[in-house]
Amino acid sequence: MGRKVSVALQDRTEAVAHYVIARSDPNKLGAVKLNKVMWFADLEAYRRFGATITGQASYEKRQHGPVPNNIVRSIRRLEQNDAIVTREVPTFGGITRREHVWLKKPDVTVFSPDEVDILNEAIDWVCNEHTARSISELSHDALWDAAELGEQIPIGAAVIAPDDIDGDDIAWALGEMSRC
Repeated sequence: MGRKVSVALQDRTEAVAHYVIARSDPNKLGAVKLNKVMWFADLEAYRRFGATITGQASYEKRQHGPVPNNIVRSIRRLEQNDAIVTREVPTFGGITRREHVWLKKPDVTVFSPDEVDILNEAIDWVCNEHTARSISELSHDALWDAAELGEQIPIGAAVIAPDDIDGDDIAWALGEMSRC
């Protein structure tokens, strides 16, 4: 796979978020789906190449599924740089959805062609085949169930598609990830 440009973890997370936002229809990509595109793209990249696109080794367990570490900071930086704007959009049932709209083109030079392909596949699948609820439910697997809110979910362990994961399995996976 090979990354074209070496950038800091926060910058890669920001670059992925920016690309996903710019490539997606804002009506089909809220905050929940953005997190899931990044999660499933990172899982697929790890399966194929042994490395994530964002550079994240793990994601944080949140109510609606795994979330990239420091994604809020990445979104804020994109907003401060006038690369995106975030707006609250009413949905059915009186709920509001955070929607991101791109203002500047993302820098795709930080991604390999394989990474772009994986991101595009994840965007199309999450945005066109799922609702925020259905994609969240897919991310709630046995590994997600085994973690407490706020705990880290290791990408390496998530790739295995676990059935019965316990705390010892998570500790082992975190230890293995720290060696990389």
